[in-house]
Amino acid sequence: MSAPDPPSVSDPLSFANESEKFVDEDAATTTAASEFATEGLTELELCAQYCRGCVVSVQRHFHVRSLGEVCRRAMRAGEETFPLDLVEDLAQDDDGDVRQMVAEQLGVLAQALSETHTRQEDDVYTGLLCVAFLLVEDDVDGVVSAAETAVATVAALLTGDDARETLLAQIANLAQCEEEEIRVSGANIIGSLACTLGPDVSLTALAPLLITLSLDDQFQIRVAAARALASVGAAMRNEDVEASLVPVFRQLARDDVWSVRVAVANTLTSMATCLTHGAFHELVENVFEPLANDVSYQVRFAALENLGPLISALGGERTSAALVDHFVSVARAESGKGAGGSRDGLQLSCAFNLPGVALALGRERWGEIREAHATLADSVQWRVRRTVSCSLHEVAKILGPELTEADLCSIFDDTLRDTDEVREGAVSHLSDFLTELPRHAIVARLPLITQIGDPDDGGPPKHGAVGNWRLRQTLAAQLAAVSRICGKRANEDFVLPLALRLLRDPAHAVRAIAVGCLGSVLLETCGGCFPTPRAGAAQDAVESVKRMAMNPGWAERQAFVTMCGAFACVLDPSVVIAELVPLLVMTATDAVPNVRRELASVIATLRTNRAYATLPDLRDAAARLKNDLDRDVAQTARG
Repeated sequence: MSAPDPPSVSDPLSFANESEKFVDEDAATTTAASEFATEGLTELELCAQYCRGCVVSVQRHFHVRSLGEVCRRAMRAGEETFPLDLVEDLAQDDDGDVRQMVAEQLGVLAQALSETHTRQEDDVYTGLLCVAFLLVEDDVDGVVSAAETAVATVAALLTGDDARETLLAQIANLAQCEEEEIRVSGANIIGSLACTLGPDVSLTALAPLLITLSLDDQFQIRVAAARALASVGAAMRNEDVEASLVPVFRQLARDDVWSVRVAVANTLTSMATCLTHGAFHELVENVFEPLANDVSYQVRFAALENLGPLISALGGERTSAALVDHFVSVARAESGKGAGGSRDGLQLSCAFNLPGVALALGRERWGEIREAHATLADSVQWRVRRTVSCSLHEVAKILGPELTEADLCSIFDDTLRDTDEVREGAVSHLSDFLTELPRHAIVARLPLITQIGDPDDGGPPKHGAVGNWRLRQTLAAQLAAVSRICGKRANEDFVLPLALRLLRDPAHAVRAIAVGCLGSVLLETCGGCFPTPRAGAAQDAVESVKRMAMNPGWAERQAFVTMCGAFACVLDPSVVIAELVPLLVMTATDAVPNVRRELASVIATLRTNRAYATLPDLRDAAARLKNDLDRDVAQTARG
């Protein structure tokens, strides 16, 4: 009796076999990526082959994305023609991602044409421009925005009158198109092309189109036109701007739609800088005040947010007291108390622009914005306070020592007691701020500075937790510069002890910076030279460093070796040889390879100095390290 048939087991891949029946015949016969011929092809030809025929979308996208750089290399070689037909085909591809990649690379492709050793035919430049305009009319937003940006880059390659006429005709077609989105693109392109085409073409061709667009029934087109007016004005002569564009700009400032007035508020400074001094002041007086008091909050916000750059552009003599009052009112903004995010944004913008406003007004008019600065420094928003702290040194440079001591020192002190995010702004420019103070005011700040990162002042706990090591690292990076402006006594009492404390910080990044600055601090503490009598704070510091050579912790011994190298760069060689070299060479037998490797690096540096090159102890230590059992140590010693 025959054995029964085994039970049938369904094929786990049967779904794949079934699906083969539904594969499109054309797709099945398309060349696979692995079947492309590569022998004898240039890089550009190979890239074109994958861009046209590869059916693996990821692989095809990779080659389309790299087409621009491949073209640049090919054009530099000068042995191939520009693949305009390929670019045109890809610009009409069914895959929106491919079209967007082409649009984003139009600028690179244009640069490739400009770098070619042989001038291409004019048809190539015009063809690439036509591709850009074709993509401007795409239905994918990303493609459109990328193509708009690229038009100006491609247009810069055009030299002949015929090509220039083609360009202007294309722009006119966009500006007069029935589709609203395309007219918006036309306004955007007009703004980007003005500087490329120059003042005459901007006056005769671009400005009339832009004026027509500013009268469009659709407010989106008027918004785009308002944004482009300043760009076109920047390319035109002042008198032409005042005659043709300023009336349109003022009309848009009174537009019934608030988004149009917002666009005017955002471009007022740029537009005003295109005018003569008299027209500048007149435009600001006539346009800003209505916008700052507009019924729409969005318009008022845009006007006040851009007030700082406007005052900076006007300068102190032409800035009215009314504009300064508006700026101070922005700083108040209820000090952010109970305010929403928009008011916080106004305060942040005001804090960011305050140094520029202070520079424009000068120290003579500082009293008008002193209140604004103090209000921003006391804001409940830490980002506002941080912005103020980051610019304290810049404001101090503008005000000079007397006003800085009177008006900024208290703010500086409060900043150093603030949160770490705020303190970091002031600490990162610590020496720059202190430089602007009289010596007695500098010394008065040092006790507060030494409390930064102190375990007894909210710093890292004594058991060694790292805490906010970045703040202490920033402080350590400032110590060398601070020691140069403090004086010998202040260095002994504050800066040198602070440097020694940071030298033992639990974070390696802090210790590494402290090691590098300790030599400079020590030299300044000694008044420029190491003291002859071996006493005082400097000698105590050296003794403290020497004790690190015998520390049970290998990281301390490694830090000692590193410091010896740093000291050799700033201290007298006789001091280094007498005080440090005997302990330094002892580490050649240290049990930890990291210490010996650091020693090998330091000795190699020291022996480039003639004062140390002939020392027998260093020579013997170097020879020992070259034969070290640890490969890394020996390799470092051998160079």
